[in-house]
Order: sequence, then structure tokens, then C-alpha cells
Amino acid sequence: MNPDPSWRLVAPDALVSRSWDDELVLYNDVTGDTHHLSVLGHAVMTMLASRPSGIALAALVRGIADDAGTSADGELAEVVERTLAHLAELRLATPVSA
Repeated sequence: MNPDPSWRLVAPDALVSRSWDDELVLYNDVTGDTHHLSVLGHAVMTMLASRPSGIALAALVRGIADDAGTSADGELAEVVERTLAHLAELRLATPVSA
């Protein structure tokens, strides 16, 4: 297993989003589902959208930490990994195959 997997959006062209403050609502035209994301979910989706071909987990965590003005520690990495797993369940994000 890749120790630093990369992630990308599943279908970026099928996502329509609206944001208010730090909250994000997404409509996925492929699944017909609407999702209300947390502040972290919003940050992860924004970072994934900025890298259509994929972004390594470590770089994703560093980017989110930099944007939030915090450190990219193990606790943040775990929370980001859980968020990515949840986004994968929602069919919004997927690991990039090597």
C-alpha cells in the first residue's frame, strides 16, 4: 500500500457548489445527491478541486494546515484521512491509482 496516497475528486464537472462563510453545499449531478460539508470537508474539497489530477495526502494536510494557520501534525492527518474516507463513501473523492 502506498504510504502517501494521492486523492482527487471523482467527477469535478458534475459538482455544483454553493458556500456561505465556511460551509459548503454540493450537488452531485452523477448521483443526484446533495451534501452539506463541514469546515474541514469544505477545505478538503477546495484543495482537491485545485489539483484535478490528484494531491498526495501529506501535501493535502500541509495545505490545509497552512490555510488554517496551524501545524500539520499527526492528529490533523488522521482527521483529514477520516474526512477523505467519508468523501469516498459519498462518491465525491477517490484515491488515485498508482
